[in-house]
Amino acid sequence: YEYNLSRQIVCTLTLQCWCNDLNSLAKPSTVVFFPTLYNCSVLWYPFDLRRMKFLRQYFILAVVSYLPCFLAYRDFSTHTPYDYSRGDISQAKWSKKLVPTRLYLLARHGSRHLGEDVAIGMNDFIDKILSEINEEEQPAWLRTWDRPEYKEDMHLVPQGMLEHYHLAQRYKQRFPALFPDYYPARYHVRSTFITRTSQSASSFMYGLFEGAGPLDKISTRENLSTNGFQPVGLREESEDEDVLLRFMDNCPAYTNSPTTVNKDSEVVKLQTSEHYKKLVLEPISQRLGFPMTVEDAENLYNLCTFEHVSPTESNNSSFCEMIPKSAFALLDYENDLGRYYSSSYPNKLGYEISCVLLQDLLSQFNSKEPATALRFAHSETVLPLISLLGINKDENVMYRWDKTEFWNRTTKLSELDPFAANLGFVLFKDSKSGEEIIKVYLNEREVKVPSCESEEGCRKDELLAIVQSTQGECNRAVMCYGANSTDDKISDTNTEKDDDSPITKQAVSESVVEAAVAAKLADENKVLLDFNLFILMTVLSGLCIVLIGFVGMNIKKIISDDEVTGYHKMPFLDP
Repeated sequence: YEYNLSRQIVCTLTLQCWCNDLNSLAKPSTVVFFPTLYNCSVLWYPFDLRRMKFLRQYFILAVVSYLPCFLAYRDFSTHTPYDYSRGDISQAKWSKKLVPTRLYLLARHGSRHLGEDVAIGMNDFIDKILSEINEEEQPAWLRTWDRPEYKEDMHLVPQGMLEHYHLAQRYKQRFPALFPDYYPARYHVRSTFITRTSQSASSFMYGLFEGAGPLDKISTRENLSTNGFQPVGLREESEDEDVLLRFMDNCPAYTNSPTTVNKDSEVVKLQTSEHYKKLVLEPISQRLGFPMTVEDAENLYNLCTFEHVSPTESNNSSFCEMIPKSAFALLDYENDLGRYYSSSYPNKLGYEISCVLLQDLLSQFNSKEPATALRFAHSETVLPLISLLGINKDENVMYRWDKTEFWNRTTKLSELDPFAANLGFVLFKDSKSGEEIIKVYLNEREVKVPSCESEEGCRKDELLAIVQSTQGECNRAVMCYGANSTDDKISDTNTEKDDDSPITKQAVSESVVEAAVAAKLADENKVLLDFNLFILMTVLSGLCIVLIGFVGMNIKKIISDDEVTGYHKMPFLDP
């Protein structure tokens, strides 16, 4: 009875804490806390003096219940810093009979600047705050704050470099046998053509081989200090040729699908709802003292996010204090919504095209030459693969703007896809039976793939079955240039359609395939025609050169009429 009652009391106090903030109070009110505690004491004291020990325990629990009111909010959708969501791979455990033999790591780039549009919006909102709020009414930190220059690029911030640097060291600490001394054949390192992914790869490799390189050992210069630097080869593909890490590019069926085109429709519904107005716009307006627009709320949320992404570059600003805790969860969900419909469960083709990564993984694990495979890409690369594997899938994947209990969703991108999000696939071999098993680690925590039977991990054939279950058995020509008959418009219901129903069954239109084949043949014929024309022009040019050479060799004989001097002036050549 005492236990149940104490639980109710703690829940009541926690609810009071959040209600205080819902009423847009800057801090939880101690006026509510202590009278409540006092009243409870009065209730218990006459009952039995021996209950004082319980009251002491209750007091401790009550204080703990208030902690959420003082802790900073740490969920910022896909812009969440990695350290807020990661596990620790160095503490990973497995059966003693299992021996790790190979590693395939897919990682998103680290924390970065937020981009040109976001930086412009943040600066505009700062200007608005300074103009709308009188200087004497501004927060104390704002009056003395040294306003930084928010960079408009999307390169890594120092924190993003450290995320990959430390990630590499933790992986090496747990799997030292998979990270031998560097040699190009032992490491297959690849990134996209975009700078922030190659920066992430460089940071990771530096973390692996810091102090282990050969340059300072072989140098003949006494003043050379490289601290054992190890140069590492990095492979990149151009934008139009990278079908492995940028599979979402140059795929018309994905780009033009209704789900992709309308990916922001639920976001717009949320932003224009009374729900959003009451939980976000009005509380912030009350706190700041001037009317807020949706754009203002987004800019303020981005300023708050950047305080966590790069505290040093934001010069320790405190914009997060301007956002009530009641608004954070909804702003986080708002930013998740668009990414759900572009790269996760609501967009079947959007995540199925990531099957090429599983093909690459199986190819690496089946190769006779063992090598550690490291891939560095983007949120649009990692999140689809997470979805294809079925990790943290909600029962209902049609995420609506008015979803009830949205804060309890399983597919929470601040946990699945923060900056530097990574999927590690480690191939283990059973030292007794010789069988192989693949363990999957998401952000340094072991996860269970639903379609894999064993609790130990996945067999290769089970991952291959996932590949074969995709449209066209992961044939990119079929997936991207064939017809996608899936009715993947954003549904107005909360029911997920059965995959075997005629509405959701994906088929390839023969006419579209024939048209694609005809277009390809036309391109090949054009190339062949251009090649034949090139050969013809080359031959003609060669003949011209031979003719000019022949004339040059015989010009003396042609213009000379004197066998002794060999040359006489001619009226039409010489004056």
